[in-house]
Amino acid sequence: MDITAFPNDIFLLIVAYLSPKELILCRSVNQRFYDAFTEDDLNRHVLLQHFPRTRELRRIKRDIDWAQIFTTVAGRYHYLKAGKPRSISKLAIGRSFVLPAWARFFPVAPWQRHLQFEEKTAPFHYQDPLWTYEDDILIFPSAERKRYVLYNLEAGTFSEVGFESEGKIVRRIRLCERVFVVEWCEQDAYHKLNENEMVYRHFATAYDVSQDSNGQWWTVFRNEWKIHFLGFPLNSKDRFFSTHNKTHYVIYLWQPNRSAWGEDEPIEALAVWDISSRSEYRPSEDPTGKGKPEGRGPHVLRRFSFADLDFYRIRQRSTPVLRSLELDENHVYVLEEDHRWLVGQQASHTLPRLHMVKTIGIPFSAGPCWQDECGADGDVDLSFCERVSDIRQPYIAPCWRHEEFPYLTISEAVDAGAGVIFSARHCFMLETISINVKPRVRMSGPGYEISLRDDLWVQLMAKGKICGDERWLIGENSEQEVVILHFDEDRRATASA
Repeated sequence: MDITAFPNDIFLLIVAYLSPKELILCRSVNQRFYDAFTEDDLNRHVLLQHFPRTRELRRIKRDIDWAQIFTTVAGRYHYLKAGKPRSISKLAIGRSFVLPAWARFFPVAPWQRHLQFEEKTAPFHYQDPLWTYEDDILIFPSAERKRYVLYNLEAGTFSEVGFESEGKIVRRIRLCERVFVVEWCEQDAYHKLNENEMVYRHFATAYDVSQDSNGQWWTVFRNEWKIHFLGFPLNSKDRFFSTHNKTHYVIYLWQPNRSAWGEDEPIEALAVWDISSRSEYRPSEDPTGKGKPEGRGPHVLRRFSFADLDFYRIRQRSTPVLRSLELDENHVYVLEEDHRWLVGQQASHTLPRLHMVKTIGIPFSAGPCWQDECGADGDVDLSFCERVSDIRQPYIAPCWRHEEFPYLTISEAVDAGAGVIFSARHCFMLETISINVKPRVRMSGPGYEISLRDDLWVQLMAKGKICGDERWLIGENSEQEVVILHFDEDRRATASA
């Protein structure tokens, strides 16, 4: 009997027993099956049944071809659950300290700490990558196009970035809340610090990333500010850590003490900036500062003295435990981390029992601070935190770092809406990238957890960072290439075809 001739309620009862793959295959039986299994209401129904958290349902638009959407989503989750990408694309990064002139890059040095257990070692800190990603948008210096570009993964198209890199040395780039910030210094030294070191003026330049009526993405200059009143030498000792959102920028400075009086404590500073207002003024073009307009453009909301850093217990001194900085509307969060197996010049003298992660929230102005800490003491079963693993907020200690001790989660790409988490974990010589898929809206437990092929680790983890969502996963290999694992069709190939 032809099931497509059944009443609709009976037909839907039968369809409920079919897997997404079987639903797609039914279209090939004959014309009646094709018509029935490509019908809009049916495909919307089975999409809600099998993939209720997918982005297509969270971003419903008019005139949707539900049959095509179900085909796309079913194919995506087929590859996700198989733990293999549909395709892999690579984008060469242009970077060098000397030449070419448009691609000069000198990364901020990480802390000198690494993991060591018996005779095995593993990295604990990584250099910042020279690429940044947020919600479909990837920005990086393209070796092929010989300039900084914006790549829209959804459309598979490239756009120019307004940042003119000639004559500049990039220290770090970051995209957050559609604001692109470049931290850079001039290629020529500003003055001599001592007999061996030269100081370079450092700046941050912000661009708004916006979309025009044709769907094309562009960057528009917002403002620029000097991130240190004197500047930094280019070396592996002077460090600065920063973060930003749509309205604020925070920077923490750590420099060795070069005092002639024999003082050993490093110089530390923390500052919160308001970068919300537009200003055409560029301090990099005004060395004397005489042309700076009053009351407009980026300005400091608060500077933290040594006494302030001591009061909030975030002064790092010579054994820093700072991991990163984060922001919300009114607070800067200092994330600290220490581990029992850390060694190195800057490792702590009093290591924790296992693995300590902490977050300290400090208000921009007045008010109480926030502290959340997890010591990961564990038990005989090595069960550490009882927190829900989906929680990823700056005011919550990043306990996901030690979810499966002695594995350390190096980096995560979290698509909270879809319930998809990519986790890159290592334990010295053991390395794995897993996909945790939670297809149901309300689901306790891990859902589906799959490991990607072992060879994909070296293709993604050269800089210890992964980004992405349910459609793709992005990392960097050792050949200076951004690597994109596509679980959907590679749109760049389609767009260029």
